[in-house]
Amino acid sequence: MFRRLALSLSITILVAGGASATDLELMVSDKMGELTLVHTQLRDQGQNLRFGAGVLYNEDSDLMGNAFLQVSNRGQERWQPLSFGVGGKIYGGELDRPDESVAALALGGDIGIGIPAQIPLAVVFTGYISPNVTTSGDTDRLTELMVRLEGELTRGAHVFAGYRQFKARSSDFRDVRLDDGVHAGARLNF
Repeated sequence: MFRRLALSLSITILVAGGASATDLELMVSDKMGELTLVHTQLRDQGQNLRFGAGVLYNEDSDLMGNAFLQVSNRGQERWQPLSFGVGGKIYGGELDRPDESVAALALGGDIGIGIPAQIPLAVVFTGYISPNVTTSGDTDRLTELMVRLEGELTRGAHVFAGYRQFKARSSDFRDVRLDDGVHAGARLNF
């Protein structure tokens, strides 16, 4: 499944026309690492389409992949007072302890509040929630909530630090935490 997703994403990025950008993001903490590839297709009137895929691996040997599609108003400007995006995310993976599978369709988005400074900054709030009805496998619910401070060091190179709580509720009503803590990372645009 992940091979097909990666192949589809790669082909889409190669054939996409018009103004577009591709970002590679790496997020790490003491307990997890996540790599995400994001493609942004710029549209008229400040609207754009963002889609991509990522994979997370943590110290408990949990492996979680995701693919997402989002409509947002993020432009190519170095600073925006307010940005927002709405979309969906598909999750799929294996939890090592307990030995469970996860498949979920989550809805959510993000809100970014720009901070005017010498280095363009933004506080970004992100949330995705998958209720029981759109979650299958051995889990009943999936939630991903994050807040982080982002800074653009140079055009095309961002750094960030924040906090994320990413958990799945197993069918026996226990919360399995895929990530729960402070993280840091970088996003490169090419």
